[in-house]
Amino acid sequence: MSENAQVKIFVLPGGRLPKRMTSGSVGFDARIRAVVSPTETDPANPNLRKTLFDFRVWPEDPLVERHVHVKQAEEGNQLMYRMEPNERVLVGVGFLTQMQFPMFYWVLPRSGLASKYGILVSNAPGTVDPDYRGEAGVIVDNRNQHSFDLFLGMRIAQIVFMPASIPELVVVESVEGLEETRRGSGGFGSTGIR
Repeated sequence: MSENAQVKIFVLPGGRLPKRMTSGSVGFDARIRAVVSPTETDPANPNLRKTLFDFRVWPEDPLVERHVHVKQAEEGNQLMYRMEPNERVLVGVGFLTQMQFPMFYWVLPRSGLASKYGILVSNAPGTVDPDYRGEAGVIVDNRNQHSFDLFLGMRIAQIVFMPASIPELVVVESVEGLEETRRGSGGFGSTGIR
């Protein structure tokens, strides 16, 4: 992949362009656009998941509404989505991409959210393929015994663009067709921790 590779990005209404926060970062921070349905598509746009809560309009669904509250912020009142302890929600990151094959991006957690707040990205790494034209979703998992508030534009994950290697798969007739190694089939910590 060349250093000047281009990725076309369409920013959805309410979404924000992913952004590298420092010149030495390889990850682009992705922000919350909306809480979305893990199972239903948007009736008006089948390329998107159904929006359950957009942080702008009070939700009509009582199951979603019970999580919403108003918080005083510097900019004025702000609608928040309060995650309960051990709750998991899916959020949309607000943009669609077009990448040249075989480029892809991974959706990854932000270390500060995990270490300071116990907020994990459950589908990490989440692979977004170059032929996908929908909004990437981030499964946010509150691993705490206390609630946690999500808000519009919160930096919830990071994305890292990478080239993929697409190998030719060669089928061998038996395990003897695979070269032996010193490690063999050892896995799951078989090499120890020291």
